[in-house]
Amino acid sequence: MNRFFLVAIISVSVFSSKVYSQQKVVSVQDSITVFYDHFFEELETNYLYRKNVNWSQVKSYIKEEALKSNTFEQSLEVCSKVFDTIKGNHLLLFSEKGLYQSNLKRQITQEDLHKSLLEAYAKEPKFEVKLISDQYGYIFIPGMLLLNATQEELNERAQKIYDAIIKLDNAKKIDGWIIDLRLNIGGNSNVMLAGLYHLIGDNTVSLYLDANKNVTNRSGLLNGVYYENQKIQAEVKTGAKPKTNIPVALITGVMTASAGEFVALGFRGRKNTVIIGEESYGLTTANDLFELPFKTKAAITLSYATDRSALFTQSIKPEIEIIKEANFQDLTKDKNIIEAMKFIDTK
Repeated sequence: MNRFFLVAIISVSVFSSKVYSQQKVVSVQDSITVFYDHFFEELETNYLYRKNVNWSQVKSYIKEEALKSNTFEQSLEVCSKVFDTIKGNHLLLFSEKGLYQSNLKRQITQEDLHKSLLEAYAKEPKFEVKLISDQYGYIFIPGMLLLNATQEELNERAQKIYDAIIKLDNAKKIDGWIIDLRLNIGGNSNVMLAGLYHLIGDNTVSLYLDANKNVTNRSGLLNGVYYENQKIQAEVKTGAKPKTNIPVALITGVMTASAGEFVALGFRGRKNTVIIGEESYGLTTANDLFELPFKTKAAITLSYATDRSALFTQSIKPEIEIIKEANFQDLTKDKNIIEAMKFIDTK
């Protein structure tokens, strides 16, 4: 169960423009060498903790291990050793046949999870917007990993989120909104945040820090456009004035990771907002996706991600803690939802 859960944990906001031509190689060992040379080049240039790594030693060890492989795909399994050796718990490698990640990630056990949460996750729930108790808007955002999506496809997915929110808001008098991130295990945070523009409005969403915790970049929303360092990442066509003061309650849990945590960061600091539930998984570093040889892609950690305060936290800690009280079968009996409705009523 853990292995499947971790497959989707990645926050993708920027795609590297560097694309490698497919080199004609004469042997498996040649292809392994070409791949790892390019991979280490990207890591040495971009990885957040690159200055803490003895690269010559790591490269020598990893290449020796990789060249023992009988096939190129088998050699990619050694990438997990790369990630572990350089302490990259948020690093990922995607190939046509699989995904490779660090073994340093926090292990989630059944004891950490509520039965209702497990049952809901097993059903692979989809994005949903609906009304609860005739006055509260409920937005369920699961993990959304769009690995090979075009900019047009990213915008379309963001628009779907935005339009669903606007449709309900126009149909009913909403006293406040509940955003459920408990099964958001990662994906494209740019899509999620652009889709939530109606509730965030024109604001800074996140700040990004270098290894010395200095601000080097920022992301934000303006007129439905989600941008990072003035580069458009996703956008929606808006149809109403944002409701930036309406009460919003976000619900997080142990499975809320990476992009799911980025959504919470985007709201943290917003007026009339509260985070309820359990402490999140703890992957609040920011990744970019880089093209590598032979149809592979690496998600490389470039920075620390923070809310508007520029204060980095490894995880999202709720202001109102509710432990193992999920009820996805009847949300009106879910203690997280009940607490969210109470918060909205006080505003």
